[in-house]
Amino acid sequence: MEVVMQMKRLKMNHASWLRATVAIAFAACALAALAGCASPKVEVEQSQVQSDFEATEESLVSDGVLVQSPYVDNDDYALTAFDVSDSHVADDGANVFNAKATFENSAFRTTMDVVATYAKDGDSYVPNFETSNASTKAVSGIVYDPQGTLSSSDLKNIQGIDFDEDAQTCTVSVAYEPEWFESVQGDVKYVYRFDGASWAPDASANSSAAVSYSPLVATYDQFDADTDEGGCLTKIDIVSLDEKTGEVTANVTWTRGKHSNHAAAAALRSVTDDTDVTIDATVKGTLYSAPTEAGTHRVTATLTGTASNGKPMVVGISSGGDGYTENGMIVYNASVQTDDASYTCGSTISKKI
Repeated sequence: MEVVMQMKRLKMNHASWLRATVAIAFAACALAALAGCASPKVEVEQSQVQSDFEATEESLVSDGVLVQSPYVDNDDYALTAFDVSDSHVADDGANVFNAKATFENSAFRTTMDVVATYAKDGDSYVPNFETSNASTKAVSGIVYDPQGTLSSSDLKNIQGIDFDEDAQTCTVSVAYEPEWFESVQGDVKYVYRFDGASWAPDASANSSAAVSYSPLVATYDQFDADTDEGGCLTKIDIVSLDEKTGEVTANVTWTRGKHSNHAAAAALRSVTDDTDVTIDATVKGTLYSAPTEAGTHRVTATLTGTASNGKPMVVGISSGGDGYTENGMIVYNASVQTDDASYTCGSTISKKI
């Protein structure tokens, strides 16, 4: 009835025609709304979008969106969450979906924002995906050590691998194998850190075992020294070792037999003196320790002091390392001075048990 009346009034004048047009438009919109045609309907199912996006895993890996690392087993990723927050039909008829997605494998979890656009192509749709705001967390610790931070000895002595998901760190605990001259408490800790893109060693966070060299404090004798054949440094008594500063104090005895033709013996006694030549000294120095290439440990010290003849005495000692690991043995190289020359000898000397 309303439409007929408006059409009749349209014949009367221009203003009446304009009012009739507006009324017809409103009526058409109301009928369209009641018929469910207010906006185009999204035709692509969300399950299809999720399935299509999961199939892009390989390209996401190659594009670097999904992390790969030489420190872990790079198994396949799986799409574990796909939450659509909005879907609509664009002006060009494309079906558009906004979602947040999560991919996971045994090593990493990556979340990202996704815009999926399904362009109309005849009776079908062609998908295209754009990702942004990708963020990756490690979900487990390292499996490999590609940079060789751990030595072959370390690898044999791993005590545990602890992963801290909150801190994104992985700590490898390695037992410290002490030499005979060391006592140890605790393990060596190697820390690796994941920065959102890659694992890497964090040397600043490493920690060492508490190593003491107190077993070195002992008396070392040259049991088989025959002073008639020359002898040499026949006794080293290491009397103290400061664990904080590394300072070593030792009393040493240099003996040359009365029948020795060694120049030091001759120079240190008078022509008529038919006795062994003995020089004593208290010497001091700093102990240093370091690992060797073979993974063993070695300590060295250069000790200096004034001998009983009023001249300088220098004694270098070392133990451990390649070829010098026999229990209770130190290697020495000692020199004494006379008025006109310096005399040196070196050998090994054993700990008095």
